[in-house]
Amino acid sequence: MKKTAKLFFLIIGVMLPWGAFAKPVIYVNQIAFDSNAPKTAVVQLDKKAVGKLTFNLIDATGKIAFAGVLGAPQIITEWRPGKVFYKADFSTFAKAGKYTLRVKVAGVPYTSYKFEIGDNALAKQTLSAIIHYYNKQRANTPQELTADMNLPLFGSDKTVNLRGGWCDASGDVSKYFSHLAYANYMSPQQIPLVTWSMVSTSEKIPALLTKWNLKDSLDKEALYGADYMMRALSDDDYFYMIVFSYFDKNPAARRVVGLLANSITTNQYQCAFREGGGMAIAALARISQWKKNGNFTSQQYLEGAKRAFAHLLLYNTQYDDDGKENIIDDYCALMAASELWIATNDTLYRDEARKRAANLNKKMSPAGYFLANDAGRPYWHASDAGLPVVALSRYLDAEKDEKHRAEALKTIKQALD
Repeated sequence: MKKTAKLFFLIIGVMLPWGAFAKPVIYVNQIAFDSNAPKTAVVQLDKKAVGKLTFNLIDATGKIAFAGVLGAPQIITEWRPGKVFYKADFSTFAKAGKYTLRVKVAGVPYTSYKFEIGDNALAKQTLSAIIHYYNKQRANTPQELTADMNLPLFGSDKTVNLRGGWCDASGDVSKYFSHLAYANYMSPQQIPLVTWSMVSTSEKIPALLTKWNLKDSLDKEALYGADYMMRALSDDDYFYMIVFSYFDKNPAARRVVGLLANSITTNQYQCAFREGGGMAIAALARISQWKKNGNFTSQQYLEGAKRAFAHLLLYNTQYDDDGKENIIDDYCALMAASELWIATNDTLYRDEARKRAANLNKKMSPAGYFLANDAGRPYWHASDAGLPVVALSRYLDAEKDEKHRAEALKTIKQALD
């Protein structure tokens, strides 16, 4: 026992000097910075430095490419109690190349890991990885495909074909339109948002994607997502929300379910607008305009979106777990209506889009944050935080009336400010 105690105190004696005089830590985006975008790093010290601290960007040849002064010291107790942080801002530097950031503290130089600056450098380095990731997340093993062609509905003998889609994570091979429906204000948009984002990206930067040999891969992945959503569209015109694995790698364990807290499963598997339904409609309507076919035709994508939208106009609050709509229904329904308006030029979708945009405008508080409901609850979200603004922006791609445009633009500006 005495030997153990001596060894313990010996270890503590060795460790204390390192903990007491830890070297500075430099936090910087290790992937890449776009040349014309903001570029900052953060330097962490154990205590405030005496006088001003300077920093340098060092290029690949070892020469100083840029020199700057660190910002004022800041204490961020919630991040690292007892530490002091300084911001290094090199946003004005735009020369392409590979760099490290170097700072001298008490005469000793410390250097970050390497990073790159270049035109569209962040997208160039990450988009291929993201597309590859989703391709490898496909639920397409022979076992999964066989099981998912005859998936039992929870509490029923009926089976449906929901093959395809993407597994949620390495530890969860379930497939989700949304997995927190019971939380009402936290429902995320999952497979439908991924698909819509792929379609949007393909349309927004086609030249870059073609240049980087990514366009075909991205388009195929988007069509794959659209095909899964078509299979998830029931004969009764609602989307099945979840294929749940019960955290069991055996595909035969999977069921079509609704989820409550603690992974309790139910037969409430119908998607509301805020439970993946709205974004699924939006994604299908938008990809239908490509006039490309996956396992379904472009016309089937559009007809599926129209069927699902008409259904949710009648039954949405029945599928909302608390029986009432909130801001998530508004921005997801706005996205759905806007995409259908753009795809069809039908006044039904125009009027629904205007109604949902007006709802979002009313939910903007004087302080500049959105309200989640009509009772003063501030809106915040782990994955959808920007979607109210994105939905209003997409709506403006269709809206030509100056009055409606001005109202939406005002709301967007308040949110961003």
